[in-house]
Amino acid sequence: MSSTTPTAQSPTRDWRFWFAYAVMIAPNAAVGLTLAAMPPILPELAARLGGEHAAQLVVSVAGFGMIVGGMFSGRLLERFGIRAFTVVSLLMYGVFGTLGWFLSSAWSMGLSRFALGMGGVFFSTAALALTAATFSGPARSRVIGMQQATSQVVNVCAVFIVGALVGITGWRGAFLLYAAFAIALLLMTVLGVREVQPHAEPDVGDSVSKSAAAVPDAARPAGFGRIIAPICALTTLMGILTVIPMAQLPFVLVDNGQGSARLVSIVLGINFVFAAASAMSFASFKVRFGKRPTFMGGLTCGLIGIAAMGIVQGMVPSCVAAALAGFGTGIYNTYVFDHGVEISPAAYHGRAAGLLFAFMFFGAAINPLVAGVFEGLFGLHHAFPVMAVVAFFCGLPVILYRPSPARQEAASLTGHR
Repeated sequence: MSSTTPTAQSPTRDWRFWFAYAVMIAPNAAVGLTLAAMPPILPELAARLGGEHAAQLVVSVAGFGMIVGGMFSGRLLERFGIRAFTVVSLLMYGVFGTLGWFLSSAWSMGLSRFALGMGGVFFSTAALALTAATFSGPARSRVIGMQQATSQVVNVCAVFIVGALVGITGWRGAFLLYAAFAIALLLMTVLGVREVQPHAEPDVGDSVSKSAAAVPDAARPAGFGRIIAPICALTTLMGILTVIPMAQLPFVLVDNGQGSARLVSIVLGINFVFAAASAMSFASFKVRFGKRPTFMGGLTCGLIGIAAMGIVQGMVPSCVAAALAGFGTGIYNTYVFDHGVEISPAAYHGRAAGLLFAFMFFGAAINPLVAGVFEGLFGLHHAFPVMAVVAFFCGLPVILYRPSPARQEAASLTGHR
């Protein structure tokens, strides 16, 4: 960033800008690391805490911290400003994440991880709001795509990094990763990020934000709620779909006789790679085909992949299904964050970011319940195509949603289509 307040028009690309850019693409990596760093130490954690269920609860409680924190993170950001809120959130993330090195009881470790989850979603909200204040149009879509891609890379790398740390420091070494991540980003924030007023006028070039601001009702909290509610509902659905390959596919592979750790890692790795590639390509697809067709194409690929996961046999077909599901994940996850910020008034970018993250995590959290219901009704393999069909029809009302005539008129005045 330049020494002056950055704008969506022409951020100065000096060393400060690249530090700030690193902060902007890191939010999904932070929340991904919250959970991805724990699986390698689960057996040892279970032995220390008195059982597998206690260890799983301690690991998963961070997700509830993300849901709770996301519901009010935007309001805190509006109160304290983006830069200060980013610094505080990273301090919170690093301190409570590293506390696992010192704690031994399930209760104390669970509370620290709940606070870790809140710190992670606070940082994610701040980083997405900073992105919305710095970029607009295709440039913003590219950065949000990079956020999704970075998350997939972290999912893959965290397991290997934690494995190396644990080999040197013991099982508690996994918690050091949070400190290293937070310290690196905190330095980049202090050196590169300049304060951005969250209540600034809509970004130049951000036609939808300008149109929302042009509608008096959209500038009020009640109007904002009507704007953001449909995309929050869609985000919940996307959260459920995103977790299906990681949470459900391994059981299908085991049932197919392909459940070795190596084979499962290959299939999930392909899913992550295609998700990262499609997320980075979202902005190009959006420019070439339009935002809604891009989303529909990604959703179609993703649902075909999810349906195929349950019915195909063999390693190659399973990899193809995982690739299709991953391609869809990168597209539709980038879409909900890009679209959610775009349709929100500039004054509520932070609030929109927090709600989107909260509903994404909520969808991920209820995935086991939803998948369990479908598996009980239709069986393990048939549950996948049924879930894909139901997901399509559940998302259809939101997909077909059109703004009110007042918003359409405001959009036409700004040239938004």
